[in-house]
Amino acid sequence: MNIYNIMPNFLRDPDAFFRSIQEDKDVKQKALTLGLASALYFMAYGFMVGLSKSPLQALSSAAKMPILFLATMAFCLPALYFFSLALLGTPLRMLQVLTVVLAGMGVTSFLLLGLAPITLFFVLTSTNYAFFQLLAVAFTGISAWIGVYFIWRGMTLVDSARDDSSRSLGQRILLLWIVLYAFVGTQMTWRLSPFIGKPEDQFYLVKPSRDNFYVDVIHAIQDALQIPALDMDWIAPMATVAFCFVTLIVMGYVARMFIKTNTKPNPVTAKQTDQ
Repeated sequence: MNIYNIMPNFLRDPDAFFRSIQEDKDVKQKALTLGLASALYFMAYGFMVGLSKSPLQALSSAAKMPILFLATMAFCLPALYFFSLALLGTPLRMLQVLTVVLAGMGVTSFLLLGLAPITLFFVLTSTNYAFFQLLAVAFTGISAWIGVYFIWRGMTLVDSARDDSSRSLGQRILLLWIVLYAFVGTQMTWRLSPFIGKPEDQFYLVKPSRDNFYVDVIHAIQDALQIPALDMDWIAPMATVAFCFVTLIVMGYVARMFIKTNTKPNPVTAKQTDQ
């Protein structure tokens, strides 16, 4: 297992990978390999995003993209582990939980690597800064949510030795953690910006706007669709509330589908039981 084949092997059979984590098999090696692979994939995508402005911005974005995701994980991981330990008495070690989260992050980075050629195409053919902002947000957001699904799937499988009441509480804790993870991620994105950079501005390593991530996205939509500027004083809180609401709905729907999938009876097991 190396940084080049760990993600394809994981995606071919994620449940087997998570069971090996549950059994504590080569967890440290898996965590290290996932971390290195994710960093390289994020760097490749960040380079393509920053290339829309200049080679210097491309190098900056390549360095900041893995920092964005790894820092978000570093801030949020202790909350997931400590609450699971305090409220549920989870048998998992911190390294096992870290490896599950890194697996989800690896999925995100792998998908972004696949989207890098499409990003390069728009870098070469488009000069619309607002459109490119929205494209990067959409690509990163979709990839991140798919990665979060694998975190949910992994934590549910790995930490499965619970009764029904504890399992329900654990799923609620995980859902709240995912919302927290999303908020920290968007705030970290804003703090580390620019990743693309306005064509008319000089190069800045880090220069967040005066607003926040959600208002910046609204501004990008206005610019892309040529909508007249609006007063942001009431839009920013509404955007935050809408983000929370949509996040809860999406994760609830994904969780419901996953729970239904796992609770379907195994035909072989059912047949053996009848016999």
